[in-house]
Amino acid sequence: MTLPHCLRAVAAGTPTQSGLTLDHRVASGTVRGRLLAYHDADDDADYVALLVGDVAGSDDVPVRVVDEERLLVEGARSTEPAEILVGAPDARDPDAEQRELDRQLCLGGPVRSMLAHSGARSVTVDWCAVAAA
Repeated sequence: MTLPHCLRAVAAGTPTQSGLTLDHRVASGTVRGRLLAYHDADDDADYVALLVGDVAGSDDVPVRVVDEERLLVEGARSTEPAEILVGAPDARDPDAEQRELDRQLCLGGPVRSMLAHSGARSVTVDWCAVAAA
């Protein structure tokens, strides 16, 4: 089962020092897309995502969590025309990381704010992927 999340509804909250710190085009071998980095001042944490393909203006772009150290490798293996890979700093518990991604997409948070910069109109998360793995 997949659940779509609209990114247009991300509210511009109270101004903070949070925000996009990197938006860099990537074109290396089989990886084409953008690398985003986001710093959240509230919890003093950094987040990273690889946008594979052209996600700007797209609806229902798949999002999945991968080990941060394997972000480019997983991006090169992507078979989707457009996909967003969110880097998890500690992949010891991928189920917990996936649940946190789901929570932030539903309720808001720094990952949702970062993904709003992707240009995608909406994203989907496959809730069954974690259970099947």
